[in-house]
Amino acid sequence: MPSDLMQTVVPGLIEHIPITLVYWFVPSVLSLLFGTLLCIVRVGRHNVLYWICTIYISFFRGTPGIVQIYLVFFGLPKLFWIFGIDINDWSAGIYFIIATTMNLSCFMCETLRGGYVGVDKGQIETGLSIGFSRTQNFFRVIVPQTLKVAILNLKNLEIDVLKDTSVAFTIGAVEMLGYAKGVIAASYGSGQLWILGAAAVIYFVMCTVLEIVFTLISHRMERYERRVA
Repeated sequence: MPSDLMQTVVPGLIEHIPITLVYWFVPSVLSLLFGTLLCIVRVGRHNVLYWICTIYISFFRGTPGIVQIYLVFFGLPKLFWIFGIDINDWSAGIYFIIATTMNLSCFMCETLRGGYVGVDKGQIETGLSIGFSRTQNFFRVIVPQTLKVAILNLKNLEIDVLKDTSVAFTIGAVEMLGYAKGVIAASYGSGQLWILGAAAVIYFVMCTVLEIVFTLISHRMERYERRVA
């Protein structure tokens, strides 16, 4: 089995790395945007929008991710059908990306909010006192300082999201683990430990690379701050 694995299964797993990265990268980018918007609401006044966002965040943080995937996969077509829109021909990967984005946005929001709370308010006031507009102060002071505080938590979030792409196969989206499960089913379980072990190694390598990237970003931010200081 090891020789067969090296010749057939491993290349197949490698071929599915790009789609696995898509299922990680697209929700990550969208969640950074939506999570920032949610964070802005959450650190603002306690109005109606604040409480709507709070309930939304509590729901997605307090229910299992796999349940959310099923709710989106089975429920979204029915919701669209009410408005006369048929989305049943969408690929399973799109539903996975939507569900992951909705979930990750909430965790991203709370991570950024924690980073914002940790920012020295004196720096924000200093930015305004030297003539920065609110927009300039947001991008030049608040965002860099928030990311500096939140970077380690963001790294953990992104690693978790990359690993959680492995559940996409539950709704028929074929990424690495989906491919591995298909091979195992086709071979009636023969060599499943080798196949799953190979998939685990590839996931481990990708997560290690991602951790290194975030570490380099963190060091770069620290050097930039020292240079500016």
